[in-house]
Amino acid sequence: MPTERSIQSVAELEEGFKSSALVIAAEYRGLSVGEMHGMRRAVRESNSQFKIAKNTLARIAADNAGRPELKDIIDGPIGFLTTEGDPAAAAKVLVNYIDDNSIEMTIIGGALEAEMLSPDRIKALAKLPTKDVLLAMLMGGMNRPIAGLVTVMTGPIRALAVVLQRISELGAAESTEAADEPPADEAEAPAAEAEESPAAEAEETPAPEETPAAEADEPPAAEAESEETPAPEEESADEKSE
Repeated sequence: MPTERSIQSVAELEEGFKSSALVIAAEYRGLSVGEMHGMRRAVRESNSQFKIAKNTLARIAADNAGRPELKDIIDGPIGFLTTEGDPAAAAKVLVNYIDDNSIEMTIIGGALEAEMLSPDRIKALAKLPTKDVLLAMLMGGMNRPIAGLVTVMTGPIRALAVVLQRISELGAAESTEAADEPPADEAEAPAAEAEESPAAEAEETPAPEETPAAEADEPPAAEAESEETPAPEEESADEKSE
């Protein structure tokens, strides 16, 4: 009759098989207690867990979870890594911990969803970028065409803004020059006065009276009379002697 502990172990392993897309089976023979604790702490950082169960209980859990393919890798003293997070991140943590610490732990195989994985494929999975990195790469690849399109579309707008700015600067410069020059009316006034003054003086100066032509042609009256009055006849010398 199964014990309470056995029932609990099957239930926990069954739940792990159901909720985890990735299951990795690893043989822990020769692993010390300290190394086992260190490995479990490492995988917990990737939201994963490593559970040990007897082969009989593990097969029952696989059947109950609807993943009978896992029974093909259940052989010997093995434990199972299951994860609720990124499968690539979980595989990376386990593989790197084994390699970095040189512990005596051998990966037997695993399953990703319904697909069985060999040890080599699990190691290849561990070398893949994590989900967050893949999403960042995907977003970067999607943003590049959008950024290029935005640049092309905003090019004419930027050019128009530069032209308008240049026009504004030229207008401001012309306004400054116009403010420094005297008004046109004041500049033209002295010239107009200078041109009009001689004419005004000419109009104000009275013209000399003209002598009528008839008067100019006629000699003075005295002269006329002298010409008309005959000179008195001079007495002859004989008459004076008498």
